[in-house]
Amino acid sequence: MQRRGTLGACGSYLVAAALLVWAVSASAADWPRFLGPDGTGVSPETGLARSWPEGGPPVLWTLDLGDGFGSAAVVGGKVYVLDRIKDRQDVLRCLDLATGKEEWRFAYDAPGEVPYPGSRQAPTVDGDVIFTVGPFGNVHAISRTTHEAIWSHHVVNDFREPGAAKADQPVLPTWAFTQSPALYKDTLILAPLGPKVGVVAYEKATGKLRWKSPPVGPGTFCYASPFLATLAGADQVVVFANKKVDAWVPAIVTSVDAATGKVLWTLETWKPYKLPISNPVKIGEDRLFISGAYGVGCFALKVKKEGETWSTEYAFKDNNNCAAHLHTPALYKGRLYANSFDIHQPTKANGLVCLDLEGNLKWKSAPQATFDAGGFLVADDLIFIMHGKTGELSLVEAAPDAFKPLAKAKILKAEGATVWAPMALSDGKLIVRDLHQMKCLDVRKPGK
Repeated sequence: MQRRGTLGACGSYLVAAALLVWAVSASAADWPRFLGPDGTGVSPETGLARSWPEGGPPVLWTLDLGDGFGSAAVVGGKVYVLDRIKDRQDVLRCLDLATGKEEWRFAYDAPGEVPYPGSRQAPTVDGDVIFTVGPFGNVHAISRTTHEAIWSHHVVNDFREPGAAKADQPVLPTWAFTQSPALYKDTLILAPLGPKVGVVAYEKATGKLRWKSPPVGPGTFCYASPFLATLAGADQVVVFANKKVDAWVPAIVTSVDAATGKVLWTLETWKPYKLPISNPVKIGEDRLFISGAYGVGCFALKVKKEGETWSTEYAFKDNNNCAAHLHTPALYKGRLYANSFDIHQPTKANGLVCLDLEGNLKWKSAPQATFDAGGFLVADDLIFIMHGKTGELSLVEAAPDAFKPLAKAKILKAEGATVWAPMALSDGKLIVRDLHQMKCLDVRKPGK
């Protein structure tokens, strides 16, 4: 099914009117994007069950999907997932949260195959508009009202220059485009990470290019999303790049001004940090916590501004208490929680860990329990964490002093140890998936 569309003046008026409706109807229980309401992996929901019946929480519905790792966004009782039809198309599907019934879809051609084929991202819902970014770099703004495209771009091809040498062009990453956009005021921000353009901002309403930054690395790719934060009083976007493709080399961490794309500061890590995937976490008005795999462990940066000059220093480094390979750590009530698992060093896994803001280990679940490369989220003093190899879902108390498991149940199929998708939580309903199926679980307290 192929659907494309544009909106004229009348359509723009309808979108503006719908924006008001959606703004009023959206609730605190929504999960509108990757990592939830504020991009931290933490939900404000309460009233969640602290124990499960035998067999786990009730399954409200199950949906077959194409191959992939793409997770859900949930707004106003609707579930949005960017599915993939093998080697041919990306398909945005809109489902009813209560029943899982598909209500509409928007599809576009995106032929090709990459290693670990399938979907990657969660949609981003902002008012009446759903922003999607496909694994090949296709970007769409789609109306929730008309179910048609308002605008579209290709974040790789848009910055190719006719006649330029291959080395001077943006490239599709080996494991495809995995970024989710950062939304800043009236712009949508992505990082082509090319040799001539590092980060770009599109106007949300029109798709017009607002700004583009200088290169933020030597034209090689990482898999983390642009991270928006206010640090030392300035709104900025932090991105990663590697010095070489698929090599054990330091990473380059760069900040650009969120309003203009001007480079504010840049840092080369003191040791190899191959292929950053998980996002930074803001842990103070001027501090970022960063963790990854391939032996980098975790570290924290302190950002400074003196006059017009920006600089950074390490608040701590050479710390192996946390290695958050695929999934971003979560800051909750003054503690950092993370799934510490390095796919390339599995014997060193600490499992679920709790750190203070100085990087000190408060507790780890290993050797009692590890979770491979599964995703997790935090809500109501609880941690929901999936085992990335077995498909078992665990419920753990988000306690600052000890690992306190509460429940565990086999929920998903395990095929090739790749149950890696992030989760989503809305209205007491937890949405999880494996390579081929999505499930909606009722995790509310009985009677809620």
